[in-house]
Amino acid sequence: MPDTSRLYALTSTYTGPWWPSEPGPSSLINDPVMAMRWYLANEQEENLAVAARTSTDNGATWQALPPRELWAHAIEHLDIAGQSQDTAVLQAAAALRDRLEVEAAQWLDGRLRFVEPDDPTPYRPPTPTLFSWQRGGEIWALTLGTVPPDPVLAHLVSQYADPQPEGPGMARTAAREALDTLATAYSPAQADVPELLHAYHRLELLTFPAGQLRDLLLPAQTGILDQLAARLPETARAIAAYPDPQHPVRQAAATYLHRLARLGRDPDPANRSVREARDQLNAAVASSAADTGPAAPGSPPPALPDHPRLMTDVEAAAAWRARSPAARRDAGRYMDDLVRAHTNLAVAQAATAQAPADPRDPDEATEADRRDYFEQRLKELNNRHTVLMHGSVLAEAETAAKQAKHQAVVDAAQATLPRTPRTTLSETEADHEAFTAHITAAEERIEQALDEQRQHARNALARHFPTAAGNRAIGQLRTRLLDRAGLGLDSYRQAHEAVGDASRAVYDLKSRLASGRTGFGESPVTAEQVAEATARYTAAEQHFDDLAVSQARTLEALNALGRVSTLAPTGPEGRAALIAQITAQSRERTLPTQPEPTAVSPARTAHARGQAHDGQVPQNAPRSGMR
Repeated sequence: MPDTSRLYALTSTYTGPWWPSEPGPSSLINDPVMAMRWYLANEQEENLAVAARTSTDNGATWQALPPRELWAHAIEHLDIAGQSQDTAVLQAAAALRDRLEVEAAQWLDGRLRFVEPDDPTPYRPPTPTLFSWQRGGEIWALTLGTVPPDPVLAHLVSQYADPQPEGPGMARTAAREALDTLATAYSPAQADVPELLHAYHRLELLTFPAGQLRDLLLPAQTGILDQLAARLPETARAIAAYPDPQHPVRQAAATYLHRLARLGRDPDPANRSVREARDQLNAAVASSAADTGPAAPGSPPPALPDHPRLMTDVEAAAAWRARSPAARRDAGRYMDDLVRAHTNLAVAQAATAQAPADPRDPDEATEADRRDYFEQRLKELNNRHTVLMHGSVLAEAETAAKQAKHQAVVDAAQATLPRTPRTTLSETEADHEAFTAHITAAEERIEQALDEQRQHARNALARHFPTAAGNRAIGQLRTRLLDRAGLGLDSYRQAHEAVGDASRAVYDLKSRLASGRTGFGESPVTAEQVAEATARYTAAEQHFDDLAVSQARTLEALNALGRVSTLAPTGPEGRAALIAQITAQSRERTLPTQPEPTAVSPARTAHARGQAHDGQVPQNAPRSGMR
């Protein structure tokens, strides 16, 4: 089964020509099968791009999760469930696997019969072309890291009037070839230079057009170019001498490698484009060697050091659960309810498929309603946790700003302290002006960073609770959030009384066990009863402590939100800029410093190649709904 502390955060971005880069739906769940089904339902080449991340510590830290690894997590989860001795678990696993395969076939169909988003006459042909089958196999291999499974292809073929028996074979062949190429790209250190050149050339020849799916190739291509740069004598010395990726020499070296690799396994060094790129590289090296200008000044220190940066909504919701034990408990219960509802719906849909006479089985309708209900509950919970986390970060920023201003005074004194005693009034005034200017510049940067946090919190409040503007509305929202989180006025008193009752029960049972006395009609006290009472007392104490922590942090977040409730939300233009900033910061926190695919081990690469040739489904990330 998956880790209990593992979370999957999926965020989407609109890519259509009418609203590009706007954030779309998002999901935060602890089940890999449901996360994979959400990805398949929402990732659409002509509309939505989905980015996935995972956390193994309840959302404290995040790592980028390529779709192929998410698929591997989901398949492994189903494989483990399929080994259960419980008939109900086996039935649920089979139903979920079938739904996942159906939804994967629908997702792949959108690639086989793809329509350009700016096509003035969008038309999906009733049956894909054979060329489209090849494109679909390559996309499946690139995105999900396997050969398309037979059940998926069977579901796919059943949708078309023309069966096209050669289509699935073409998709499998194209997927195996793409996997061979990607295996070399994911482990470039294990390949020789001709193999690297050939792999890059094959990546350039993949048949699907540029777009969000092609962006998945960038880490693989970058890994190949980095290996070539370190091995080829024309570029190795230049790369070592100029580590900055933005340096003109590095830019010229990248251009040279790109043109060389595009020619394939045995490039012609006399090729015109390669020769021109090599001449430009030599000229850039000569120019940089002769340049002895001063180095660029360093960037100023952060205005609020060691303070959390702006977060996306799913990051904020998960981070709040890490801070508030009560929120973490509620989120776990809500997510389990939703996963159970999705599983029950899949079982009901499987039963309906076996008895197609009733297209709308009452059990399926009931489970669909339950699924919708739990989805809405989890969405509302995510909204509450998101807003509270943004308020909590704002409260921390305000505290950090006070400390930063005090530190600015100390830094200004150290930076402008005269080394020799001043003897004239003009010298003293100059020192005072320098001291004041230093403090003013630091305070302006601090206020700018604080204003960003305030506006971000206000935008989140307006996004999730549009009516919460002004003191009265904030007061009502405050009461509602406290009550729904179980942190109302009576909760603390009731938790304290529960601790006292549990403590007295333990004391009474221990005394009766030690003395052996029993009341009229009572059975003797056993050690098991004492252990159960002790466990109830420990749970009551833990609940009391969690409540105290959660209540204090919730009140702190609500107070901070109240201080920004009178601000005006950001308009469309400012919101787009802020979204871009948050997205960039989130990418910095999740993407590794090196191209992610290079982390694949040589043994795993060889295993993946062997499975691809054997027609099996390689698992490149072994570990542990969609409508």
